[in-house]
Amino acid sequence: MRAAIFRDGDLVADEKPEPNPETGQVLVKTLACGICGSDLHAFHHADKMVE
Repeated sequence: MRAAIFRDGDLVADEKPEPNPETGQVLVKTLACGICGSDLHAFHHADKMVE
């Protein structure tokens, strides 16, 4: 499945293995997704936020 991943200081789209739901869980198909603006802000400025 396609996934947005933080890797080596960058945000990339890559393939990940399909998850296998446990008993009592379900696997849903995502039709659309987005990245929250506050997540992008944290991505760009996390090093300053940690300081």
